[in-house]
Amino acid sequence: MHGPNGAPPYRQGPPDGKVAQPSRRKNTRKKKRRFPIWARVAVGFLTFLLIVVSVGAYYYYANFSKPLSDITGQTVTRIKGDENPNAGRNGSNNGGILSGGRFNILLLGSDDDYKSVVINQGILAQTDIVVSIDPASKTVSMFSIPRDSWVNVPGFGMHKLDEAYLLGGGGTNGAALSMATIHQDFGIYISQYAWVGLSGFVNVINTVGGIDINVLHPITDDAYPDDTGKGATDPYAYKRLYIAPGPQHLDGLTALEYVRSRHADLVGDFGRSVRQQQILSQLKYKLDNPSVIGELPQLAHDLDGYVKTSMQLQDVFNLLYFAKSLNQGQIGQYTLGPPYSSTTTINNQAVVVLDCAKVVPLIQKIFAIGSAATCQQVDTNNPMAVPARVVAATSGNAPAQADVPAASSSTSWQAAQASALSLFNGNSDFLGIHSLLDLVFLVAFESPAALQI
Repeated sequence: MHGPNGAPPYRQGPPDGKVAQPSRRKNTRKKKRRFPIWARVAVGFLTFLLIVVSVGAYYYYANFSKPLSDITGQTVTRIKGDENPNAGRNGSNNGGILSGGRFNILLLGSDDDYKSVVINQGILAQTDIVVSIDPASKTVSMFSIPRDSWVNVPGFGMHKLDEAYLLGGGGTNGAALSMATIHQDFGIYISQYAWVGLSGFVNVINTVGGIDINVLHPITDDAYPDDTGKGATDPYAYKRLYIAPGPQHLDGLTALEYVRSRHADLVGDFGRSVRQQQILSQLKYKLDNPSVIGELPQLAHDLDGYVKTSMQLQDVFNLLYFAKSLNQGQIGQYTLGPPYSSTTTINNQAVVVLDCAKVVPLIQKIFAIGSAATCQQVDTNNPMAVPARVVAATSGNAPAQADVPAASSSTSWQAAQASALSLFNGNSDFLGIHSLLDLVFLVAFESPAALQI
């Protein structure tokens, strides 16, 4: 067949007369590799874990970071003359507060911060307890020095012991002067301190909903200090305390009055111990109840401003856990009341004068400091003069006191981790809050019985 003008018809085809082959398009799509199920599960778990950790970190910083940092790790500048007697003898280490030899902690308690507003000078430390811990022998001693003891305060002369904290200006400076006073007057070197404002105890009791107890007999005290609580107007006032017998629901302030009144019981100190055991039993029930978990942030804030310590949180936790692991027979309690002291009047105020001939052997026994034990015997005929020093009858070098390691640099996370692995009465001590509460109760009750909570 020919086209126009006799030419052959036009055909489109490959050059050079090659025959066209059917086109075969190359499949460029690659086969998708499936993500293994185990990998998807792992990624999902890690994502979930990241969310949990982030939420937990936010929860911690929002609720616990500030109060815990406000409470622990307070820096104390030592008063001249209050240097560690073993500083050049025993090397310290970083193994934690229980890794060295015997060491001493001063517990200070103040009724209320209200005095700092009223008298604009600071507050008194109305509780002075030296807690001596010997990790090797697994013993703890609580040595209470009466607040009205007439002592020589370094740089200030003769005052009541409770005024040392005030004269130092309160806070870490007040603690430093209190520590230096005890070291100078008794030969006892204090390694760490903890101060408790007892209004914190009131706040804690109110947060857990108060305490229900059965008052066994009327509590009547005509000379109870009226310097605690929002209604207090006079730091030196007294009031008549009355708590009726029978079932009672006590709020925080009344619970504090119930356990601390010293003149209200028909059977003296034994009755006070019974009252304390009642409160402790109810506190144990409240704090072991799972519902308290929701109150932990509030409890932490209840303690903020009412607990201060030079110890790190991990040290507080380790110390209280150690004390709780002991039986009551391993915790000695000593008070410099009669026959170790007597009451007299100096400058129109009632004071406690120590009998140093009896006090020095007691200090030797409790603190194992040999000839370093001392006491300053007040001359009641010239009470403002610097007292004569009464030293231990034994001779020779004093046994090493406490060359306590430097405070642990453990972070709050490490403390929380350790707390989560250890148990108090079957419950974990979340972020050491329970241990800080133990410090409060130890000062409020002035008794090792508080460690039973």
